[in-house]
Amino acid sequence: MNLNFFKKDFFFLFLVYAIIGCSSSEYRWQSSQLAINNSYKLKTGDIIVKDKLLTDPLSWLGHSSVMISDNRIGDFPMPGKDYYTISVNAWLNEPSRKVIVLRYKHFDKAFEKQFLKNIQTYGYGKYRTSFFKKKDSDFYCSKFVWFLFYKTAQDLGYNLDLDSNQGILIFPYDFLNSSDLTQIIL
Repeated sequence: MNLNFFKKDFFFLFLVYAIIGCSSSEYRWQSSQLAINNSYKLKTGDIIVKDKLLTDPLSWLGHSSVMISDNRIGDFPMPGKDYYTISVNAWLNEPSRKVIVLRYKHFDKAFEKQFLKNIQTYGYGKYRTSFFKKKDSDFYCSKFVWFLFYKTAQDLGYNLDLDSNQGILIFPYDFLNSSDLTQIIL
């Protein structure tokens, strides 16, 4: 068997999965403009998942970020760009994108307090793709979001895994089927 042929097949299957896979019909995509207009409804800890753009290969796996206050987002945007914070309106200002806002059902004051501590501890790392979800130094957009919730729950004495398919990598669309998250309709 030709190794190059195998690599090409693997790459092709990965692209097909990235473009059409990882989706859920249970959720209603909303325009980013609607999210901007209703940003006052967003809360610390809300997860925002952006849809895929077929014209932008970097978006084929989706994109996600988390509200680190009621009006700011913490984000690992792409390879070569490290963690930064941005206003929710600026982050959502992509008229062609649609979004889904998800909220953890048990995000109470105790969870929020520890969550904010973990943002301070882990929020200034470097963008790196890692096959180890629990590693606390390598982050990309959805792993950072996943890790904050995982670590916060662990610090509070319980287990929480928002990765709906339990894969070795966490993709933004993996949050959509988590039973611990509910969609916020704006």
